[in-house]
Amino acid sequence: MKLRTIHIVITLFFCFISFGQTIKTPKNLKQAVRWLNASSSDSIKKIIKNSHNDSIRNVNYPEQGAFKTIDNWTNNDNYDSRITKYLHKKGIYYHGDEVILIAFKNYLIYKDFNEEKILKPFQELEIKWNKEDEVRYTTDTLRKNYIPKDLNDSFKTLDNLYDDSTKVKISKLSETEYVSGNYRSGMGLWMRNNWQLWAGSRLSGFFQDNRISNPEAISVVLLESYHRYLNHKDVEFEKQKEKYLKYDEQAKITEQKTAEKELKEQRDDFEKLKTGDILEFNYNYDFSSKDQKEKYMNDNCIAKGILIDKDGKSLTIKVQVTETCGKKGIVIYANYNTLIYNKEKKRLTRPEKKIIEYLKEKKSDWFSIRDWNKAE
Repeated sequence: MKLRTIHIVITLFFCFISFGQTIKTPKNLKQAVRWLNASSSDSIKKIIKNSHNDSIRNVNYPEQGAFKTIDNWTNNDNYDSRITKYLHKKGIYYHGDEVILIAFKNYLIYKDFNEEKILKPFQELEIKWNKEDEVRYTTDTLRKNYIPKDLNDSFKTLDNLYDDSTKVKISKLSETEYVSGNYRSGMGLWMRNNWQLWAGSRLSGFFQDNRISNPEAISVVLLESYHRYLNHKDVEFEKQKEKYLKYDEQAKITEQKTAEKELKEQRDDFEKLKTGDILEFNYNYDFSSKDQKEKYMNDNCIAKGILIDKDGKSLTIKVQVTETCGKKGIVIYANYNTLIYNKEKKRLTRPEKKIIEYLKEKKSDWFSIRDWNKAE
């Protein structure tokens, strides 16, 4: 039985749908600047010219601005675009949008730009970040932000971040008001991003040593504890820890029950399927084209197949495609909306190469039963 390799991945949730294809992008920085000059409005050009290099990225979407051209070139849809590959060869992985914007700004001001001069500080920064990542669980600074070593150190750091009047206001709030007002956004979000609670840091390591690993749970404990600290109350860290350990344990039980229920449902659905059944594809991975996606949304694009084999051990089905509603066929695997563990960098990263697998009419392959529904 030929069964596609199952990849262990963590799915990313995006606010857009990709179409398995890339738009045309510039091949290098000079061409990018020429294209931007030809397509950008005078108002955008003025904003870019007046932006400071340290904050110029805020012009761009999805930062604070609405300028989408560069994002369209470099976002996940264009994971392997020409401009992205060009910047990667120059050692630029995290700061591509800024490099393009600064080059365009220099062109608007001086009618030219020095690529090496623009790239050098970002190349040095990328090297620094890579070195930081090697010691991120021990270093006291990541991405220019001081990382507290433990709970008490976080209080000192927050004391320096808040001015005295703000601390007085916080102390007058109830603990619930302060936490709920800052958990998802505000200081809670700031902690998760700047103290590197998601990517890993010595502070997240402290909490992991205390068996609290979820970054959102960590930020809640930090907020609760700081409020108590400001009000000269006992932080009661051990009690907080026990509360979240019980919560985690209950979450695991709930997760296990949910998994068992889903498995039973899959088995029931599997048993109902018979060889020769006509099935409809669910487009779980992506669309092979924008046209295919639009037709699907308008109920004019239904990919169909015939069930030709079943495997009860893996609960997989072999389907021969009879209709695809697209020249390329249907997308049966795409890796660009996933993270994989990079052993060298010791962290989750996007795959180095974008991979898409298509299946055309009259071809067959093995699938999860969730990829197809029985045709009505």
